[in-house]
This record gives sequence, structure tokens and C-alpha cells, in this order.
Amino acid sequence: MRQDIYLLPDATGWLPRRLSLYRIVTFVSLGISTLLCMSVAAIIVMNARKAIEEETSSAFRNAQAAVAIRMPPRFAGKDTMGKAMRLAEELDSLRHVSSKIIDTRGAALQMRADSTEPRESQAPRWFNTLMRPEIQTDLYPISHYPNMLGSLQISTDPGDEIAEVWEDFRIIIPLLGLSMAVMLGLIMIVNAQILRRLGQIQEAIGAIRQGDLTRRAPDDRIIEFAVLADGVNDLASHLQAERAENNLLQTRLLTLSDAERARIASDLHDEMGPQLFALNAALAQALTAAKNLQGEGRAQLDDALHAAATHAKAVRDSARTAINDLRPMLLGHGTLPELLEELVADFAEMRADVEINVKTNYDADAGELAELSIYRFVRESLLNAIRHGNAKRVEISMCCNSAEARQIVTRVVDDGCGPGDAVSGRGYGIAGIRDRAHAIGATYLPPKHEGGMTVTELRVTCQ
Repeated sequence: MRQDIYLLPDATGWLPRRLSLYRIVTFVSLGISTLLCMSVAAIIVMNARKAIEEETSSAFRNAQAAVAIRMPPRFAGKDTMGKAMRLAEELDSLRHVSSKIIDTRGAALQMRADSTEPRESQAPRWFNTLMRPEIQTDLYPISHYPNMLGSLQISTDPGDEIAEVWEDFRIIIPLLGLSMAVMLGLIMIVNAQILRRLGQIQEAIGAIRQGDLTRRAPDDRIIEFAVLADGVNDLASHLQAERAENNLLQTRLLTLSDAERARIASDLHDEMGPQLFALNAALAQALTAAKNLQGEGRAQLDDALHAAATHAKAVRDSARTAINDLRPMLLGHGTLPELLEELVADFAEMRADVEINVKTNYDADAGELAELSIYRFVRESLLNAIRHGNAKRVEISMCCNSAEARQIVTRVVDDGCGPGDAVSGRGYGIAGIRDRAHAIGATYLPPKHEGGMTVTELRVTCQ
């Protein structure tokens, strides 16, 4: 699991806004490990080079002292060159020193005592170049008075010491590489564990952000991660409690609103109903009495009474519509499928050119508030399909789906063009359905045009 770190851009804009924590730890760890190994290797090389220089310098000083003591003088006798050659052979057999006899023209008169290949050939050329100190050389003249026979040349020879150091380095270098790999592996393991824990907490935060307030971050033995997880869980618990309280308040508000609507509808029905009935009866009597009248005013009176009767019928229809809007269904006077059938019949009378079919398979108890929400959903969907979508065919289905936690699935499909942006985005009807669905814990899918049909759906959990 990889995490992102958010950084503010600098003034030049070269600094990215997002950096991967996984890459940061990986490259930093690799860089530190490489730098550490290179530093250790450099220190070992410097110490080895210094040791080689000290060893060769000490051997060279000893060789100089031996030459100073044993070099045959100019008046030593006849075999001056032979003594010098024997001395050169003895010096050449020593470690870290080479010696040879050269003539007056600089040509070698004597090979090395050790006929084998130099030990420096056992080490790579780059290592010899790296470890070889500055070569020290000294010349001692060989003479037999009055003649100059040649010179004894002694030089430092670090080849055997470099070869020994190379043997050690052949072990040290793989060990350094192995140590670097082990250290980097340990860092990556720790990094993976940290990122895994951060990923778990991030997944919990993402689920909470999506609305799943029941999700919790896992507990951890590491104190810092445990404190972070506890903070996320406390926040989720607080939001869950706030949501539950908000849903309770919305349910109460919806219940009170429906109760107030029912009271107003009942008052209108009880008070205006008898009055409108009496008014229509009086107008009918007046029309009957007007037929027995004679004279010029009979026609005007007959027209006025007919106009009054028409207005009275319009007022009665308006009152009935208002009562139906306030209290669209009377629970206890029929089941929800029966009330939906009546609703479809009313719409069929208003729009005979629209084919409306309803199929119900409902045998559950969702509660009064849920059934009222389903009824309003169907009614609003029919209005949108006919008024705004210009639909000619509407299919309504309602069934209880036991496979999905006993849900009542109500679906409205029409062949219209779908509601406009104003209706779907800011319409009071759809907004009211959405609020009701949220209050009762239902799932509402707003109208969506797909495959040539407009589909909307409401899923209510049974009690």
C-alpha cells in the first residue's frame, strides 16, 4: 500500500504537490545505504593505503640501513661487484623492497632474486593503482678505485602488501554489499509495515467519507498508530451518533408534517365538504325553480345559475385536489396495492391517451410512514412522466425482495424523455422524495434516461 504526501508548491513551481511516501522511503534508504557503504569502503581504503605506505617505508628504511652498513667501500678489495650483487640479492628477497644492480648506463646487470611473477598481478589493475603509494628509490654507487662499476638501486615494492590487502578486500566488499542489502531489506520491511497500517487507517477514513459510519480502523500494538486509529474511530462514532440523531429528527419532522397535513385535509373535508354539498344542492334547486319562471329575466337568471354551478363544481374539484395533496391516501381504508390501483385509475381518467400499467407483489409491513412515502413516490413519478416527460406508456412495479434484506422495491419506467434539469435538480417533488427516503433509511434512485426509457426506483426496508 502506497501513501501520498501533500506538499505546497514552491515559488518556482518545481516542487510537486504529491510525493509517494513509498518512493521517498525507498530512495532515501537506498541513498543512505549506498552512502554509508561507500563511506565505510573509503575509510577502509584510506586506512589500508596508509598501512601499506607505513609498511613499505619501514622496510625501505631498514634496507637503507643495511646498505649503509654492508655496502663494500671503494677500497674493499677485488670482489666489490660480487659483494654488491650478493647484498642486492639479500635485499631483493626482503618484503616490500626490491633491489638491482645497474651499470653506468642504467642497464640492469642483475635480475630479481625471486623469479616468480610479482604479487601485485594477483590484484586488479584498478586496485593496484588505488592502493599503491608513492614509490621511494635510492641509488648507491659501486666503485673500485679508481673505476666506477655501477650502482645499487633499492626501491619500495608494495605489490605483496597490496596483494594481501586485496585478499581481505575480496571478503570485505561482499560483506559490505550484503550488509547494505540486509539494511535496505530491513528498512523496506519496516516501511511496508508502516504503510500497511496507514493503508488500513486510510481505507477506514475513505469508507467513512463515503458514508459508511459503521467502519472502524483496526487497533494496533504500536502506540502512535493505536492513537491515530482511536481518533478516527471516535470521529466515526461521533458522526454516527449525529447522523442517528439527525435521522430521528427528520423522521419526527416528517411524521409531524404528515400529521399536520392529515389534520388540515380532515378539516377541509369536514368543513368545506358539507358547505359545498349544500351549495350545489341549492344551485340545483334554483335551476329547477328558474325553469318555472316567465319573462325577460329568465334567460339571464338561467345563465347566471349555470355559471354559479360550474364555479361551484370547480371549487369542489380544487378542494378535492388540495385534500388529496395534503393526505393522498387513507390508511386503513385499503391496502397499499389497492390505493395504488385507485391512483392509477385517477390518472387514467385525467389522461386517457397514456397507458398506465401497475404490477404489485406486496405482502409485507413497511409501516405507515414508509407506505406513505411509496405512495408519494409513485404519484410524483407519474406526474413527472406525464407532465414533463410526455410519456405515452408507464409501467409501475412493486415487489418485496427477500434476497436483499426484505426490501420493498418500487420501480417506475416510462417511454418519455425524462424530467428536465429544473425538475430533476431543483424540483420540489423529487427533493421531497429524496428527503423522505433519507428520513426512513430508504434508497432513492432519481429519474435516469437509459436505453430509450426513463427509470426511477425506491427501495424501502421492511420492518
